[in-house]
Amino acid sequence: MAFADFQEKQKQNKQKAVLRDFFVKRHGLLLVLSDDPIFVRLLRTTVKELALGNEASLVNLVLDPTKTLKAITDAFNDNRRPALFIERVMTSTGDTSLLIKQYKESFPELRIFVMTTTADKGRIMLMFEAGADNFILKPISGIDLVEKMSATLREPSLVQQLLDKARGFVLRNFGGEAIKITKKILEAKPDNAAGYVVMGDALRVSGNSEQAQMAYERASKFNDNYLEPLQKLVDLARETGKQDMQLKYLKRLDELSPLNAQRKVELGQLQAAMGNTEAAKQLFDTAISRAYKDAMSQVAAMTEQIAMTLQDSDPVQAEKYLRQCLEIKGQNLSADDLSTFNQLGISLRKQGRWKDAITEYKKALKIVPNSAVLFYNIALAHAEGKENDLAVNSMLKALSLDGALPRSSPVIALNMGKVFSRGYTLDKALKCLEIALELQPGNAEAQRLLSDITAKLAKEKEEEQAGLGGSRSSLAAELAQRHAGAPVGVRRR
Repeated sequence: MAFADFQEKQKQNKQKAVLRDFFVKRHGLLLVLSDDPIFVRLLRTTVKELALGNEASLVNLVLDPTKTLKAITDAFNDNRRPALFIERVMTSTGDTSLLIKQYKESFPELRIFVMTTTADKGRIMLMFEAGADNFILKPISGIDLVEKMSATLREPSLVQQLLDKARGFVLRNFGGEAIKITKKILEAKPDNAAGYVVMGDALRVSGNSEQAQMAYERASKFNDNYLEPLQKLVDLARETGKQDMQLKYLKRLDELSPLNAQRKVELGQLQAAMGNTEAAKQLFDTAISRAYKDAMSQVAAMTEQIAMTLQDSDPVQAEKYLRQCLEIKGQNLSADDLSTFNQLGISLRKQGRWKDAITEYKKALKIVPNSAVLFYNIALAHAEGKENDLAVNSMLKALSLDGALPRSSPVIALNMGKVFSRGYTLDKALKCLEIALELQPGNAEAQRLLSDITAKLAKEKEEEQAGLGGSRSSLAAELAQRHAGAPVGVRRR
């Protein structure tokens, strides 16, 4: 093993040790508010690989979003340490950022992971501002998921514990005690932005506004994207009646987190109070436009939820609602709508309309041109239409965009193996089927297809040695006939 590989293995072992500590010593629990079965399966598999013996009780899927707060409350009441995984776009939950803020204000110790399919900085900053602790950009590999979880769920460091103690003194208006603690922290770590924020809070409750302002400004200097000190400066300016200062830092916050509609209202109110009527009007109009888009996203999410309910029993009606969902979004379609296009394609394929499904997938490619999942589903649609060469080309494209795609789930690996076997790309077929069996050792269909390919390849080799000259294309045709059942496909957020 190369030294770099050894180091990577050591790092992964340390990360897994952090997670074992979270579950065993701190009685950790994962609450999952998601309608993405692939991610839920990956999360369960990741926890299972920790070999704790009670995996089923460590990952709880919250099926009803309205019961999330109760699930969090129950966990803390049972002396558990919950962490919440929540979709940025989730059906019937309202504004996700407002939910995160509600959960975090009620339970400051709760760790929140937001799952998203797009790395839009504005959205990410809005969620961080609401209280999110980390982000998961999907699709994600098991290794990267462990790294994200361990970074967020590790035991607080000594500095973090001291800062928490200082915050406790601030809440009780013991500013002097908090200042003593933060001074010691900043002597050891002079660039600690969080330390300067707590120092500012301590000075503020002690009545020293000017030095509090300096502490907050220094915190912001050490971390340009740190929103908390900027918000503290806005609050301080409001308390001391410094409108110019309040406007300055509100604008800075708006630059970093431009999707916060309520802040635009606050900015507009301040501009109006300062006599800047035209600037106030523009801000109010922008705030209303932003709020309207968010409301339409909620309507679209509810429409998609209805479609999901009908997907198996009435794919025609499901198609109707999914198209309505896309129409509601109109010109505001983004990578977050990838799942809707994928679901629409599956509805069409269930009706035997695989060509129409490809048309919809290609529309989605104009929005997300490098989506491995879209090319994967296009490949499955071509396979259903017996267009094996086109199916293989699309699947190869999917694999080139995401080499870890087969490891997303045993179903995906099996489906890829089927497509490659029918298009006589047998080396890829064998690899995908081996991965399917690695992820799900008891997968009988993957085992049968793998055995067939292995046996046929051995037979072909014997024929070649005997001078009979079997061909890969005839082998693929025989395999396609024996394994004719076409996979339905997957929905991926």
